[in-house]
Amino acid sequence: MRHRLPWLLLLLAAPLPAQPVVQKLDVRVVNVDVTAVDGSGKAVTNLTRDDFDVLEDGQPQAITNFLLISKPAPAAARTSTDLQLRRRIILLVDNNYIDRTDRDAALRTLDQFVDSTYDGTYEWALGMIGQRLEIVQPFTADKAAIHAAATRIRKSAITSMHDMFDRSMLDDELYQRDGLDVPAAFASRERTTRNARSLANTAQGLLDTAHAFAAIEGKKLAVLLTGPMDLNTTFNAFDTGSDAEVRDAKRSTLKMIEAIVQEANAANMSIHVVRASGHSTAVAQHDVNNHSSGRGIEGVNMTGDSDIADTSPGYTIATGTGGLFLTSNSVRQSFNTIDAATGAFYLLGYAPGHAEDEKYHRISVRVKRPGLRVAHRQGYLDLTEDERLERLLRMRASLLQPASAVPVTVNVQSPPAPADGKPVVSILAAMPMMRVSLLPSEGRFTGRVHVYLSIFDAQGKNVGFHHKTQDLALTSSQRDRALADAFRYRMDVRLDRGEFTLAVTLRDDLSNEIGTAVQKVKL
Repeated sequence: MRHRLPWLLLLLAAPLPAQPVVQKLDVRVVNVDVTAVDGSGKAVTNLTRDDFDVLEDGQPQAITNFLLISKPAPAAARTSTDLQLRRRIILLVDNNYIDRTDRDAALRTLDQFVDSTYDGTYEWALGMIGQRLEIVQPFTADKAAIHAAATRIRKSAITSMHDMFDRSMLDDELYQRDGLDVPAAFASRERTTRNARSLANTAQGLLDTAHAFAAIEGKKLAVLLTGPMDLNTTFNAFDTGSDAEVRDAKRSTLKMIEAIVQEANAANMSIHVVRASGHSTAVAQHDVNNHSSGRGIEGVNMTGDSDIADTSPGYTIATGTGGLFLTSNSVRQSFNTIDAATGAFYLLGYAPGHAEDEKYHRISVRVKRPGLRVAHRQGYLDLTEDERLERLLRMRASLLQPASAVPVTVNVQSPPAPADGKPVVSILAAMPMMRVSLLPSEGRFTGRVHVYLSIFDAQGKNVGFHHKTQDLALTSSQRDRALADAFRYRMDVRLDRGEFTLAVTLRDDLSNEIGTAVQKVKL
């Protein structure tokens, strides 16, 4: 059942009589992008299908599809129509963990990288995460647009909530006596809460990014420009594990990290974490057992045999989604590493032995050749394409990425309010009829169009959603006349008074091509 608020009355145009629509034969394949590198971090491009083992939930899977995707020549990429293989990079600036100086220096490095190295064969989107995610620039290959977005981000505020703590109090004998550890305990609780709050903002931004780009095709990778994301926010000398508030904050932090990994995997989006500032800890201390700071984890880190033990959020998020965790002091080196590692990858496909069950399934990939490491997403949420699209269309209005594969127009009219005081808004959506797939069936030409309506309030929050289908059945002469006209669909919506954003998306059932039009109304 689709969610519908009580005050929303959706009056849909009467559908055409039910007609047989051509059935599609869907062969489900789960694709896994795999990057393989040697001990020096160099991409390995001479592996074969037999060099890999793929497992889902621990069960071996037969690799049905195998393809090496290498960096295309600029001219070839500009004329290519296969969007499923095109790289799409989402650069996210994390204003919760990075200071202004390091952030602005990293963005200047991005400008230099774009001018000197970026060849236009893939697309960039830019966003920033403060208390919420803001998409500054949707996907583009225009260098001027990328530079303009970076400039806008440099003008944004920093929202960091954690600071350095003077550890001199730990050296004061007064506080080391029994019963006088209250200041340290309070500081531990405060900084754990601060860290959880900062991570909550960053986590929500990453979740919104995964949702917003889930239905977009291509090899999607998010590059998170951030600072030290420490979990080590308590003093081990005083932390006995008995503080329930600290335990709860740490537990919620771990749940957020797990949610990020699962949602990014569900969206088939890897997250590459670039620490753009020098290492520091939220609570400075000497602790040889501290493995949550990222200290000493430099350069490229891939999954596979390793003696590296690190539980920092950045490392966990990167490795859990098939990304890289880069902590070099040279941001330019990190950009070059990501560009090289993601420019050549293997596309492995397998047919899962279960139906779409809305469950999360874990994926592991092993490479048989010794000395190599691989990076890949570690699972996926098994949703239908329609469910993924609906999740996207329910996003906040500011994050909705309008689909332009199909030109869609929308006309909104507001007649006088009826006696009960609630205005009825008439919506007419249209797209070229030639974009509707019509196939012969029992002497007619049949097709189906999906119609989605998303309603957002003045704050951009989704407050209404509906999905309908319209079947078409035309004679040969009707089809010939229709192809020169447009497909139209009318909806009447009764709303409360206020400001709303209406987004109408039309999708052809056979080709899955979609288009979105957005219109604001004030009632």
